[in-house]
Amino acid sequence: MEKEFENTFCSYYAKSWADLRDVLSGLNDWVFRGQGDYSWKLSTSLERSASRSGYDTRATAEIEKVLLEKFRKRASSYLSRVPNNSRLLEWFSLIQHFGGPSRLLDLSHSFYVAIFFAVESTTTDAAVYCLNRKLIDRKGKEAEYRLGADSKFKFGTSAFCDHAITEGRLSPLVIIAEPDSYNERLAAQQGLFAVPFEIAQTFEYNLSLTLYPLRKDLPKVKAIREFSDIDDCALLKVRIPKSIHKEIRKDLSLMNITAATLYPGLDGFARSLHWSFDNQLTNEWIEFSNAVGRRMRGES
Repeated sequence: MEKEFENTFCSYYAKSWADLRDVLSGLNDWVFRGQGDYSWKLSTSLERSASRSGYDTRATAEIEKVLLEKFRKRASSYLSRVPNNSRLLEWFSLIQHFGGPSRLLDLSHSFYVAIFFAVESTTTDAAVYCLNRKLIDRKGKEAEYRLGADSKFKFGTSAFCDHAITEGRLSPLVIIAEPDSYNERLAAQQGLFAVPFEIAQTFEYNLSLTLYPLRKDLPKVKAIREFSDIDDCALLKVRIPKSIHKEIRKDLSLMNITAATLYPGLDGFARSLHWSFDNQLTNEWIEFSNAVGRRMRGES
């Protein structure tokens, strides 16, 4: 059994931008998440908020109910259409969309989008987490079968998740679910969600028990250099060294993967201006900034 654990969580160090593209382009039917600091674990915004505030994690489910009720009461004042109260995944998605804490972990079908979020504004080595969706789905179905769980909804759908969360299902499990409807931002980001069921525990606890019912934490990371056995990995964490971030940002801009396109609206365009320092450092731009500096110093 321990031998199985060894291949569950893999890591890779990207030696260059070309190497990173080659690695991720070979992961068909996987889903991705970019994080700006390589040391960060996989955790939901609800989990992080509770931890920062010093709450006992066992109370997280009750806290979530209070937050959801507060959001529902105010949402109708700002939104022309609100979901039915039974559509929990859609409600959590709205909370997440507007910057609130939720149990959902944002993912993308596109590794380029995940890379964008990894390198957008970080000043340290970043990471892209790659989740083997087929393997996680298969292990999740096996876990549900072992527990004898009965549901009239298809496994992995938002309706399945809504039903399980409404029932207060406490079995640790991670489901990778597609939203029933896409807002403009979620569509631009090719987004979907990982949904943990037991939110009194960490996301990684849920993921580990989805894969192996007797293990409550992710196994020791196995560094890989060859990809012949990558299908045995449920999770791959790719390190993106700081030294290649600027090159990546320039290429992503040329591919039109920027804050302006991933966050449609004026706020996204304003956010994209931060990259001007990477992408517009032509001789003219440098000379202009130098000239401004000379004038401010009173030099001719």
